[in-house]
Amino acid sequence: MSWIGNVIGAIGGFQIGKSNQDLYNKQAALNREQAKQDQYVYENIDKPRIVKQQQKEYSSFFVNLLKSGFEFREDTTTFFAAQEFKVEQATDLAIADYNQRAEQRDFSNQSILLEAKGRQEYAKGLLVAASEGAKAASSYKKSKEQS
Repeated sequence: MSWIGNVIGAIGGFQIGKSNQDLYNKQAALNREQAKQDQYVYENIDKPRIVKQQQKEYSSFFVNLLKSGFEFREDTTTFFAAQEFKVEQATDLAIADYNQRAEQRDFSNQSILLEAKGRQEYAKGLLVAASEGAKAASSYKKSKEQS
């Protein structure tokens, strides 16, 4: 009758593997959803806030240049200073965009790894089920031979 325990073990192994796979797949789906939410927040809240702040900073900078009494026209120091200010701001925004893309990539990679772990857990469950099934068959055959 030990073959009955092996059959139960086989079913349990399969169910545990499937359950673990489902768990990892749900975690991967949560990671993808978090990435979507973070992207939305960046595009609709953070980035516009950064751009608005940069516009304010440039306005202040420009007013200070004009107050200094220096002439603002092309090929002058004040013009070059304004251009440098704009380049720095554009660089800051590009870095923020890059960081956001890197974060999205990290979320995506984590999701892929979690799904792979889920497939691995499912495969482990199938191996346990196959092993226990083979034990059950062997045990059942032995019990029939003895009776």
